[in-house]
Amino acid sequence: MSAHADNLQLQGVSAEDVDHIALANPSSSSISEKDRILLEFVKVLTLEPARMTDERVEACRKAGWKDPEIFEAAFITSLFAFLNRMADAYGLDYNLARWVPPDMRKPDGATQPAPAGKR
Repeated sequence: MSAHADNLQLQGVSAEDVDHIALANPSSSSISEKDRILLEFVKVLTLEPARMTDERVEACRKAGWKDPEIFEAAFITSLFAFLNRMADAYGLDYNLARWVPPDMRKPDGATQPAPAGKR
């Protein structure tokens, strides 16, 4: 997640919007409706793949996404699901020097996590 957050910020997305997107709450961010619809699509594919429907794909099309772009989003989402599960299986550590969820940050807002009990 931290590499994606860094990449979004390099592309000009605000830290606040990165938090909303990373916490699966893009409707609270200033990103476009088109992007929100695609993020909802990949959220469902990631968290509840059995709920994926033709209507969700059609919503992406109506928002302006082309079939090759929707395919790419689905492919990358599926690939990352696989890679994340492999990382979990082998106990790879989360890079705490990069983006961390707001509830893990130090009180001063730094991205380094606060020690346990001081959050």
